[in-house]
Amino acid sequence: MEKFSKWRDSGTGIQPFLQPVPARTQQSAVASVFGVIKSYAVGPVASVVRLAALAAIAALDVVTAALGTLLVVPQIRRGYSRLTRSALARLALFIMGFHTIDAKTVSLRKGRRSTTNGQSAESGDVIVANHVSYIDILWLVARYNPVFVELDNASTRVRPVSMWTALRAPARATPALLPASEAQSLGSVVRDARVKRMGPVVVFPENATTNGRALLQLLPVFEDAANLDEKAKVYVMALKYPAQAFSPVYSLGNQFVHLFGVCAQIYNSLVVRMLDPEDCPRMKDAPALCDEGAEPADIDDAVADRLMQLSRLRMTKLTAMDKRDFLTFYHKRAKGYRPTI
Repeated sequence: MEKFSKWRDSGTGIQPFLQPVPARTQQSAVASVFGVIKSYAVGPVASVVRLAALAAIAALDVVTAALGTLLVVPQIRRGYSRLTRSALARLALFIMGFHTIDAKTVSLRKGRRSTTNGQSAESGDVIVANHVSYIDILWLVARYNPVFVELDNASTRVRPVSMWTALRAPARATPALLPASEAQSLGSVVRDARVKRMGPVVVFPENATTNGRALLQLLPVFEDAANLDEKAKVYVMALKYPAQAFSPVYSLGNQFVHLFGVCAQIYNSLVVRMLDPEDCPRMKDAPALCDEGAEPADIDDAVADRLMQLSRLRMTKLTAMDKRDFLTFYHKRAKGYRPTI
């Protein structure tokens, strides 16, 4: 679309913000009839049933979370929270059609095989991932029940947010700045997560969702020494949603309408690739933490390089602020839904 050409990356020619549209292919008469039945009969009915089930799961999550506050011992409370919330997130994914999820740990080194049983991130570690849908959040909760953070685009300070806030974040424009009273260093959040056994800390350095066709410029999260912690391990992760029809990728639009479309699919696919820990950048190699005489490494450049290789996506020159401007322009010309700015 020419009217959105301003947000087409000049280097790659990719527009990373518009929702993916399935390619038009010639179908047989039988396939066409089946498609009509699925789109206008089976799909909507299935979606209504699934949405009702998801509403029940959401209510159950609220109840179990409230019961968890009654547990006095922090370790027991954390274990209870991880068990219940992870189980509910897995159930929600299954109901939405993600019956099997292709999750593997891979190495960028030649000759090393991928595995489904790689070393897992622990409390106080940092998971860096691309962000293409609110469904990313559900999978991360099902796997790790982590701490999610929101990034400040100027200072790269962070603000811990709840699972529910993280789920809703893709439906609104990225805040340009965080309230100064709520922003803190990533290092302090990581240390707090380690001490309180709250799980790993998830960072989306693009700071906005894309349509999965390319990466946005990553914020230099590890440039500030206050964001570093020598005990924390960095894990790099890439998420993709292969789709022939309606895509689970969510970059703009009404979130409920999109969820209705996801639930109307017979099944959905999610591919997760986690980088072998031996190939991941190490915080202790950063200039502020490396040993005297050792050669320092630029952690942000290393993360960007690993994420591009792992996701097999090119990086654009566009940023989260470009996405914010795009949404403002897009919704000025659309009727109905408006994002929260």
